[in-house]
Amino acid sequence: MSRPRKLGWDSKIFSFVMRGKAWEKIARKSEELSKLTQSQVSVAEIIRLCIDLHLEKTCDEIERRFRAQRY
Repeated sequence: MSRPRKLGWDSKIFSFVMRGKAWEKIARKSEELSKLTQSQVSVAEIIRLCIDLHLEKTCDEIERRFRAQRY
C-alpha cells in the first residue's frame, strides 16, 4: 500500500540546515501533538505551518532591514 498524500497542493522540496536545539524542540512538539491527536504530526507539518503563519511578517522584516542598510 502506498503512503497517503498529505499535501493537497503543488509543492517544492527544499533542503536546509537548522540548529540542533530548534530541531529537538520541534521534534518534542511533534511527539506531544501526535499523542494528543492520536495521529502522526510530523516535524515537516509543523515547519510548514510555522512558515505559513510567519511568512509575510518575516518577508516584511527582511525588506525593512535591507532598505535600512542601503540608506
